[in-house]
Amino acid sequence: MMDRNAASSRMDHGAESARAEWLSAMQSLAEQIHKQQQYSQQMTQELMNTYMQLLNTPGSYLSGQAEQQQQTLQQTAQQWMEQAHQQRQSFQQQAQEQQQSFQQMAQEVLGSYSQLFNIPLSYAEQGLRDAQFPIEGYDELTVEEVSGRLDALSSEDLREVRDYEERNKNRETLLEQLDRTIRSSS
Repeated sequence: MMDRNAASSRMDHGAESARAEWLSAMQSLAEQIHKQQQYSQQMTQELMNTYMQLLNTPGSYLSGQAEQQQQTLQQTAQQWMEQAHQQRQSFQQQAQEQQQSFQQMAQEVLGSYSQLFNIPLSYAEQGLRDAQFPIEGYDELTVEEVSGRLDALSSEDLREVRDYEERNKNRETLLEQLDRTIRSSS
């Protein structure tokens, strides 16, 4: 029993550790995207400032169109910012979906492992019950086959067989025969 608890605890710890590593990696990636978005905004602003300085330089043949160019540049920068924001939201949504999928998969794996771990125990319990029962293969035997084996049993074994028969198949003729045999052996 302790081995089962220890194995289950190790599995829980391993799944939690994997989940924490995955979440840490996703957080790091989100931070990198945020930094890149800030850097992109800064570069766009610097580009706009440099372009405006160029347009406003005396003697520039474009100085008359500076305001129109500034609006176009601002619109382009705004579009870039919106695209970067949409990409960030999309990434965050994908990361959240992946986290949910990971959690569901981890739960399924743990559930399957628990089921597999319990199956051999149930077989062992059945084997112990069969090994301790006075008549081997009892459930597959007919009334006549059981009757032929009763004389070799002790009073205690006869009572155990009778109780089992009554709880399971409850065959009247066999119960009557067991009662007679128990009375005669006492």
